[in-house]
Amino acid sequence: MHETFLFYVSFLFFALFHFFQALQEIDLHILEVINHNRIRSLDHFFIFVTNIATVVTYSTAVILLLYSYIKHRFLLQRKSWLVFISLITTSAVADSLKHIVNRTRPFITDPSVHNLVNVSTASFPSGHTAEVFVLATVITLLFRNQKWAVFVAWVWAFLIAYTRLLLGVHYPSDVIGSMIIGGAIGWSFPVFLIRRGFLHRPLKPER
Repeated sequence: MHETFLFYVSFLFFALFHFFQALQEIDLHILEVINHNRIRSLDHFFIFVTNIATVVTYSTAVILLLYSYIKHRFLLQRKSWLVFISLITTSAVADSLKHIVNRTRPFITDPSVHNLVNVSTASFPSGHTAEVFVLATVITLLFRNQKWAVFVAWVWAFLIAYTRLLLGVHYPSDVIGSMIIGGAIGWSFPVFLIRRGFLHRPLKPER
């Protein structure tokens, strides 16, 4: 009985090892196709876009927050705080996972991958992708009537995700995982606070 159990456990680990090894090969192959077949004349454009991703994403949240206070719009203030806090939370989660998972960048694993920007941190998850997807998700949740804003946010999100692959600094699984992280935080965190009256309670008790 004991030997049979050990046999099945060993077989399970053996199968999982080869399964994940196959996934890694598929991951790398998809990246190579995207990275090697890029339009090289657009390299500088995509490098510029990926370099300003975090600044643009956080600036959007800060500008929205400042505008809400300048206009003294309480509901917009609360929504802006949800956007800003969701972004900070996502960045913290992404940075923590980088240290925990510590996945090697694809261009180090496979020198044939051309990395067009300098990076020194771990590969999983993609902080850039997680940030833009949490922004797009929160905007969709809180500003669904602003169709143009929702459209621009999602175009921006997918553009940044694509640049991380095209520039050779992330595996497709890094980007997909980051989409899930950003989307999950961008939906669950605001909904959690909204259901507890965050959009209806004043920031300070009235005197």
